[in-house]
Amino acid sequence: MTLHYWPGYCSLATHIVLRWIGVPYRLQLADHAMRQSGGFKQLNPSSTVPVLVDEDGWALSQNVAVLNYLAEQHPQARLGGDDARGRAHVNRWLGYINSDVHKAFSPLMHPERLPGDRATQQQALDNAKATLRKHFGVLDEPLREHAWIAGERRSIADPYLFVLTRWARAKGVNLSGLEGVAAHFDRMSADPEVQAALAEEGLAGSGLTARPDPEETR
Repeated sequence: MTLHYWPGYCSLATHIVLRWIGVPYRLQLADHAMRQSGGFKQLNPSSTVPVLVDEDGWALSQNVAVLNYLAEQHPQARLGGDDARGRAHVNRWLGYINSDVHKAFSPLMHPERLPGDRATQQQALDNAKATLRKHFGVLDEPLREHAWIAGERRSIADPYLFVLTRWARAKGVNLSGLEGVAAHFDRMSADPEVQAALAEEGLAGSGLTARPDPEETR
C-alpha cells in the first residue's frame, strides 16, 4: 500500500500505525502542488493528506477513516478495541483529537490568513492557545491514570495525539503541569517505530513540527 503524506502533518499518525502493524508500505511525498493536481484530486477531492492507496488501487482519505481501516484490516495489532464498546471508546478519543483538538490549531498553523490588524490577529492566536490548553487538559485526565489515551493498551488514537502534542510544543501552547500528556509524549518519543517514522519523514532531531511547504504559504 502507498501512503501519500507530507512530513509532520497529521499523516504522520497513519505512518506510525503502518509501522506498528508491520505491513509493507511505500511513501509518496505530496506537496501542495501535487495535492492540487488532477491526479491527486481523483484520489481525494479535498486535496489533503493522508491518502492511503491499497494494492488494488482503492484510495481512502480522512485520518479517522484511514486509521480505523488499518485497525480493522489488522486485528492482530490490537489497535482498535476488542469489541463494540472497546472500539467506541477508542473512537471517542480519536474523534475528540480529530474534531476538537486538531481544528483548534488552524490559527496557529496559518497566522498569515487571520483577518484584522496585528492586535486582532494576536488576540486570535492567544485565544487559540487558550482553547488548546483546555483541550489538552481534557486529554491529561485519562493519561494520569493510564499509559495510553484509551487505557492500558495503545491504540490508533495515540499516534494522532502524539502528532498534535508535537505541534503544541512547537507553537508555544502552555502544557505546563499536564503530567499525563508529558508522559505520553515521552513514551511515544521513545518508541522505536515512532523514531523510525520520524526519520523516514526527515524529522528526527530536526526540531521541526512539519517540513515547510513553500508553495502552500505563497
